[in-house]
Amino acid sequence: MVINIGTTFPADWQYGPEEIEIFRSTVAQVEQQFPNVCNLVINTTWFGPQFDNKEWQKLLAINRPIDNLFLLSVIDPLYWNEDSIVQTQQRLQVKNTYRIGMFADSKYEWNFHAFATDKLAPKYNATDIELISPDWAFLLYQRKPRPHRIEITKLLLERNLNTRGIITLGSNKNSSYDWSEGQKGPVLTIEDYPNNYKHNGRHDDFDGVPNDLVSLGRLDIWQRHLLNIVSETEFNNWHPRFVTEKTWKPIIGLRPFVIHGHSGIYQWLESQGFKTFNQYWSNIHFADDQHGHVMSAIETVSNKTTQELWQMYEEMLPALHHNRDRFYEFANEQKNKIGKLFVNE
Repeated sequence: MVINIGTTFPADWQYGPEEIEIFRSTVAQVEQQFPNVCNLVINTTWFGPQFDNKEWQKLLAINRPIDNLFLLSVIDPLYWNEDSIVQTQQRLQVKNTYRIGMFADSKYEWNFHAFATDKLAPKYNATDIELISPDWAFLLYQRKPRPHRIEITKLLLERNLNTRGIITLGSNKNSSYDWSEGQKGPVLTIEDYPNNYKHNGRHDDFDGVPNDLVSLGRLDIWQRHLLNIVSETEFNNWHPRFVTEKTWKPIIGLRPFVIHGHSGIYQWLESQGFKTFNQYWSNIHFADDQHGHVMSAIETVSNKTTQELWQMYEEMLPALHHNRDRFYEFANEQKNKIGKLFVNE
């Protein structure tokens, strides 16, 4: 017996069909693997007492013991408070809890965003994306104006480093939620119109910065920058490690990168067989000063001549091609994990 609770992205959203199918597949796999006990599968997208979508009430209505609780995080981090999870486990007399999907270091961890990027991103040839001229030392795409993005943007502007790279940053203008948590930041856009990134007739822009989940954006920009700054969703090291499509873009796009986000991503990438590039620029330990780490990298490349940037890129090319090849292997591994959750049980 399987009880399933939870909502998903709508079917006409990008990632919606993939999440719906993964939720369905997970329920089916649980039913097959644990046929003679009571199982509860909760898809944790927008799940918790703070969300008014009726799913929390479904959980409260359960009044029987649960043998196995399955928390499924397909796309987003877990928003359900850990203390509340423990209370639910106690109330339902849960015997076993399984964390599936985007849960750092879980036995059942897989990365949806690698799977989705492989499935949905354009299939670029190397000649489409390799550096043709290092006109810009760095590229920093930012959409939602989260506090860490506002902070790094202000630092870059104060030091006039915007003249050496391309920076975008959206605002809350078209959002009902204050992503900036009350902070005020500049709005920086390029001629890359949100209407170019429609999905099923819809687009989502933050004051001129488009929601481009799967492509590398304008290739005339991509081919003319060296260092890619990955502005990840989660920044603080006390939050769980969360690796999204933002991290995979420079890897499929043959670019060195630095992570403006959870510093544990570097070690995780290396453990998965990817190369990182901090030896080229940062003398600041990223776990102690994430802004400083990124600024150090940007200042290093910004102070180099065009010829020096070319030399750096050519030296990196074997590692960049290794990362790109490893990505497609890794993405296939994630697809297999999603479809065969209990193969090693």
